[in-house]
Amino acid sequence: MTDAQTHLRAAEAALRGGRPAEAEQAARAAIAAAPADPATQHVAGMVLLRLGRVPDALGPLATAAAAPDAPVAWVVALGNAEAMAGRHDAAEATLRRALAREPANAVAQLNLGILLTGRGDMAGARAAIEASLAARPDQPGALMALGNVAMKVGDAAGAAEAFARAAASRPGFAEAEANLGAALAELGRATEAEAALRRALARNPGLALARLRLGDVLLGTGRAEEAATELKEALAREPRAATGWNSLGLALRALGRMGEAATAFRSAVAADQRLPAAHANLALLLAWTGEAEAARAAAERARQLAPGDGLALLALAVAAAAAGDAAAAHAASLGAVRARPFVHVPARGTAEATVLVLQAIGDGHFVPAPGGAKLPDGHNNASDHLDPARFARVELFVDAIEDDPGLLDRLPRCDVIYNAITEPEGMRRGLALAGRVVERLGLPVINHPGLIDRAARDSAAALLADIDGLLVPRVIRVPAAEDTPAAVIAALEAGGLPFPVILRPAGTHTGHGMVLAHSADDLDGLPSGVEHFATEFVDFRDEQGLYRKTRLLLVGGRILAEHLATADHWNIHHANSRAYMRVHPEAQALEQDYLANTERHLGAIRLIALGEVADRMGLDFLGVDAALLPDGRLLVFEANPSMRAMFSEARRGFEYLLPGLARLSAAFCDLVLAKARG
Repeated sequence: MTDAQTHLRAAEAALRGGRPAEAEQAARAAIAAAPADPATQHVAGMVLLRLGRVPDALGPLATAAAAPDAPVAWVVALGNAEAMAGRHDAAEATLRRALAREPANAVAQLNLGILLTGRGDMAGARAAIEASLAARPDQPGALMALGNVAMKVGDAAGAAEAFARAAASRPGFAEAEANLGAALAELGRATEAEAALRRALARNPGLALARLRLGDVLLGTGRAEEAATELKEALAREPRAATGWNSLGLALRALGRMGEAATAFRSAVAADQRLPAAHANLALLLAWTGEAEAARAAAERARQLAPGDGLALLALAVAAAAAGDAAAAHAASLGAVRARPFVHVPARGTAEATVLVLQAIGDGHFVPAPGGAKLPDGHNNASDHLDPARFARVELFVDAIEDDPGLLDRLPRCDVIYNAITEPEGMRRGLALAGRVVERLGLPVINHPGLIDRAARDSAAALLADIDGLLVPRVIRVPAAEDTPAAVIAALEAGGLPFPVILRPAGTHTGHGMVLAHSADDLDGLPSGVEHFATEFVDFRDEQGLYRKTRLLLVGGRILAEHLATADHWNIHHANSRAYMRVHPEAQALEQDYLANTERHLGAIRLIALGEVADRMGLDFLGVDAALLPDGRLLVFEANPSMRAMFSEARRGFEYLLPGLARLSAAFCDLVLAKARG
C-alpha cells in the first residue's frame, strides 16, 4: 500500500469517526504524496469538499478530471465543486463537457438544470432536468428541481404536480411536502396546503421553512392567533428569516397587538435591509399609530427598493395621508392601484361563485387603518360578509382601466359584480368607470353604479319623503362657495328651510365635519370652497334625554337590524355610542332585546315603509339609519349603501352583536348566489 493510499484510508476513517480536523490533515497529506495520481487527487478532493473546504478541493478535483481516462463522474464532481464555489461559467462548461461524453448522464443533467435555474435560464433548466428524469424516472431530487423551476416561472400547478410526485417517490420526504404546501397555497388551495405542511412537520418538526409557510397559510385563512404561534416557533429556529418576521408582524397587526407588530416588522428589516415588504408594512403601522414622519421614511425606503411595487406605493400613500399631504397621497394611491389593479382571493374551499368587487380611488386616497390601509370614503365593507370558504372574490380598482383598456380581459372568470362604490358626491368618476366595467362584462350586478345617484342625501330625502310610516327631514344642497355661511343662508332662504339645521360637507360619512346650527351665528368656521348638505334637524331625544339610533340593512328584500345605539349627544356614531354604552349596561340590555325582537319593536307600519324604501331606491343592498319615534314612525337620518358593518366593535366588548352580523352575512351570501344564478 502506498503512502497516498494510507493517508486516504486514514481520512475516510476520520470522517466516519467524526474527526474533521484529522480527516482534512490526512487528505492534504494524500494530495502531497501523489500529486500526479488522478485517483488520489479525486478521492482527496472529495474529502475536502465534504468538509466544506470548497476552494481547496478545486485543484485536486481539476487535476483528476483532466486525466485522459477520467471517468465522467469525476468531471461531474468538478462541475459541482465549481458551482459550489460560485464559478458558474466554469461549472456550466465542465458539466457540458461531461454531457458531451455521456449525454444520458442523469446526475450531470440534473446538476446542470439546478445550475441553470440559479442563472435564470428556465428553459434550459427545464430541458436538462427533464432529460435527467428521462434517464431516472421519478428521481425525487430531479422532481424537486423541476418543481422549483415551475414555481419560478409562475406555474404553481406544474410545481404542485412535481412536488407531489417527489413526495410520493420518497415516503417521509419532508422538504417535498413543504414545497408542495407552498405551491398549493399559491393556487389558493389552502386546506390542501395546510395538510401538506402539517405532514412535512410531522416528519421533520424542526423544518423551519415548513413552519413558516404554515404560518403564512394560517394567516391567509384568517387564523392570526394560530399563525403567530407557528411563526414564533419557526423564528426561534431561524431568527434571521426576514420574511417570517414580516409575516409575524402581519399576524400581530391582525390581532390588534400593534406594539409587538412594530417590533416584528423592525426585526424583519434588521434581518434583511433589502426586503421592501418589511419597510412598507412598518410604514403602514407607523402611519396608523400617528408617527407620520417615521412612516414616510420607511415608505420611501420601500419605494427605493421596489419602485413599481404596489405595497410600497400603498405605504407611501398612507404615510402621506398621515402627514396631511393629500396631493402626494392621491398620486401614490393611483400608482398603487395601477401597479396592482386587481387582487384575486380564491375561496378556501370549492367556490360557489366568484364575486367581482368594484372599488375606486377617484379623487381621494388611501388612509391609515388598523389593517394597514382603508379605501377613501365612498365605499362599504359588504364584501366582508362573504364566506371565504364558499366564495372567491376579485377586487378590482376601476381607476386602472383608464390606462389599461385590456385589463378586463385579464380578469379571472367571475359570476357576479358587487359595486362597493357607494358615494355619489366624492366618487363620480369612479362610478362612471364602474358603469363601463358593468356594461363591458355583462354580468349580474348588485348595486348597479347607475343607481347610486339616488343615494345622494338630497335625492334620497326627496325620493322617500311621502312614504307612510316615515319622517324624512328635508335636505338642501349648498353649492361650494368662498363664503360658505353666506351660501348656506341663501340656500336655506331659497328652499324655505328654517334653523336649526345640520350642516355636513358633501361626500362625508361617520359624523365627521357635522355642525348643528341653531342660527346664522353658528355658521362661522365652515370650510370654504366645499359643497355642503343642510338637513332639517328633528330633536329625537327620548323621555330620558338620550339619543337612540338603529341601523337597518335592506338585503335582497330582507330587513335586518344591525344595532340600536345609545348616546347622550345628537351626533350619534359608533365611537360615542359605544363609549356611552360600555358603561351603561341598561343600554346594552335594550339593544339585545331589540335585536332579538326586531319585528315586534318595528311593527307592521315601519316594516312596510322599509319595504317601500328598498323598492324606491332600487338597490339590492343598502342601510337605513333611523330613530324609532313614539308615534310609530321612523325618523330617517340617511338611506344609502355606504354604511359599514360593525365587525370590529362587536369583537371589542359587544359580542352579542355577532349573531346579528352573522344573519346579515348569510343574507348577503344568499343575495350573491341568487344574482349569480340568475
